[in-house]
Amino acid sequence: MALADDVASLAAKGDTFFLVWAGCLVFFMQCGFAMLEAGTVRAKNTKNILIKNLLDACIGGIMWYLVGFGIAFGDDTDNGFLGSGTGGKAYAIHIEDWRSSYTAEGTDWAFWFFQFTFAAATATIISGGVAERCTLTGYVIYSIAFTSFIYPVVVHMVWDSEGYFSAFNSGTGAAAPVLGGVMDFAGSGVVHLTGGIGALAGAALLGPRLGRFNADGQAVPLPGHSAVLQVLGTFILWLGWYGFNGGSTLSVFGLGTAYARDLARVCVTTTLSACSGALSTFLMAYLVTHVWDIQAVSNGILVGLVSITSGCVVVDPWAAIIIGLIGGFIYTGASKLLVALKIDDPLDAFAVHGASGTWGVLAVGVFCRPEYSYNLLGKHGFIYPNTGPNSPTETYNDVLGIQIVTLLVIWAWVGVTATAMFAALKVTGILRVPAEVEEMGMDISKHGGEAYPDQGTKAA
Repeated sequence: MALADDVASLAAKGDTFFLVWAGCLVFFMQCGFAMLEAGTVRAKNTKNILIKNLLDACIGGIMWYLVGFGIAFGDDTDNGFLGSGTGGKAYAIHIEDWRSSYTAEGTDWAFWFFQFTFAAATATIISGGVAERCTLTGYVIYSIAFTSFIYPVVVHMVWDSEGYFSAFNSGTGAAAPVLGGVMDFAGSGVVHLTGGIGALAGAALLGPRLGRFNADGQAVPLPGHSAVLQVLGTFILWLGWYGFNGGSTLSVFGLGTAYARDLARVCVTTTLSACSGALSTFLMAYLVTHVWDIQAVSNGILVGLVSITSGCVVVDPWAAIIIGLIGGFIYTGASKLLVALKIDDPLDAFAVHGASGTWGVLAVGVFCRPEYSYNLLGKHGFIYPNTGPNSPTETYNDVLGIQIVTLLVIWAWVGVTATAMFAALKVTGILRVPAEVEEMGMDISKHGGEAYPDQGTKAA
């Protein structure tokens, strides 16, 4: 018995290390976002976008500790919507509970750290949609709102063991999850769609940047200042995604489990979707513009990664390629739709994360392999037959319905709360910088000087 306990303890310690390692990869994605966004904005706003990325991590850490984690994973008294933060799961006042009641191996602490990196990433996604004209005050307010409340509610509904839409909820009766629970393994919906909707709401209410559309309503390109930073950021994000998706197994050493195999499969499907998303977006951009566009490749990689994030553990490699390919088409259409609507999204944050995140959740309902499903009722994607190994006595339900229902809930919750928040900031005059500040550039007007003083950065 002692030997078995020692082996179990060693496995738990291994999982603690695994979660911390994966969390570090995800946290490094903050650097990827920073480089991508810095390269995509104009030189006169480089410092501004970088300081906002730094603040996302700092604000996210404090708010996740004080409030967010409790709402996401605290006890919810069977409401299935948000946790209370009780039971030592979040608030600072419960720190002694952590020390006395949580596992000696530290896995619970590692889980907090891993989930914090996801919360910070969600807030950072929004920064791309509001770049180059949002005030620092407005930015701080929305970062607090998302990491402390808007995002944690989505997490609780979809990922917590008591969540109303969670496939990890084993409750019965009124506490049972809707239709067996949604499969959003690493967060195409929870993280990327949430951030993408926030970016869309912010971009729409801020209005376009000065000069983005001419007097006739035609779009005017406002190119970023560094393709080098864009590509560097993309590669860093791609690397971090192996922690993002792979780490979502939450365990790799569990005795009698297949988590190690799942981790390996996740890395394969993540890779293939990124590759196919890049190629489809790249080729479509060339067919439209007759230019081999480096930004199309970068965004295409991210589109493939976002699209596979929900289904990385439940689809086959061939399906991952198709998911990435379709994601490229969806991204291109969403990007052009926003331009037609005169919504200025400098980083294409909604098209990359919101539209592709929506597709990623739906793709599970199409391509989920029955043997990999962890839905409590449904067992297969739409393309698979409705029978099990013991056919015809055993039948499977498909999982497309719960995927659609959950998407509608996320769109409604985040859409309403984010729009209300950004509208309040706009009405109070907090949201957008004055025109003269925007024209000059925020580095000079707000941050003490240019990011590249030796090069004589121009305001335009």
